[in-house]
Amino acid sequence: MELIENNTIAMQELIKEKIIDYGNNSLPPTIDTLPESTFGCYLLDEEDILLGGITAHCFWNIMHIDFFWVDEQLRGRGQGKRLLDAMETIAKREKCKVIHLETFSFEAPKFYEKNGFKTFGKITDVPVETCDYFFFKKVLD
Repeated sequence: MELIENNTIAMQELIKEKIIDYGNNSLPPTIDTLPESTFGCYLLDEEDILLGGITAHCFWNIMHIDFFWVDEQLRGRGQGKRLLDAMETIAKREKCKVIHLETFSFEAPKFYEKNGFKTFGKITDVPVETCDYFFFKKVLD
């Protein structure tokens, strides 16, 4: 058996497929084992310039927010909440039980707390002199 360092997208996808197959065969039958779905919501101006966006993926009744960005000039004006609410609507539609995400102390932990997310983990001094926060929010029907 040989150990190889290989960072190809094809190999990443194969490993992901293997662990998801393992999980699908290990979960109770009540868990939705549909293939992973990806979602995105975006704010565009009249010239189709991106002003904000949020992306996520769902599997096993869980939504994970991958990336979330709002142009600095729009922050604090309700547009981030608008995007987050849109993603929560998608989570409900997709029958997700929970939404989870990761953010840093220099990003938006207070924003997520204000929007009903709870901290379930924190790593201090990562990167240097900041914190890495992990949040979740249960999705209510």
